[in-house]
Amino acid sequence: NNWSSGSVTLTDDDNGVAGFTVANLKPMQTGVRCVVVTSSSTMPGVVKTYVSGLVVDQSKGLEQYVKLQIEEGTGGSFNDCTSFVPKTTPAPAPVSLKNLILGMHDYASGGNPWSTAGTPGEQKTYRGTYVFDTTGLTQVQVDALQGGSVTLDFVWELQNS
Repeated sequence: NNWSSGSVTLTDDDNGVAGFTVANLKPMQTGVRCVVVTSSSTMPGVVKTYVSGLVVDQSKGLEQYVKLQIEEGTGGSFNDCTSFVPKTTPAPAPVSLKNLILGMHDYASGGNPWSTAGTPGEQKTYRGTYVFDTTGLTQVQVDALQGGSVTLDFVWELQNS
């Protein structure tokens, strides 16, 4: 008789580098990045995306105006979305970082569920597109955002039931 447990492992192709590091952000500036998440798991499960570790300069409120759209699909690689093909169209609406952390802050509230079969090597590409959306703000309100900062971590977690 012999029993052995399965493994649940996820990796990504960013090599420990942040997907977005944007200095001197300007009104209406946009950017896009991709990251490929690979399951090396031997058991089926569901991968969800969520954010954690939010650090903001509360006096500025930048987290309300940096908006992020997260799409899942295939193709592309870290920082190169040239061959990315989205899973669904149209793309989901961008969400402010503030609302993202309020709505997707742990596995239970995570989004973009991906069911894995338990076959090592399964992959999913995620494309993130940000915009510093100052639509509707007065120049005084835009000026008040100067010097603000916001930091957060993206987490992909696989759970097997």
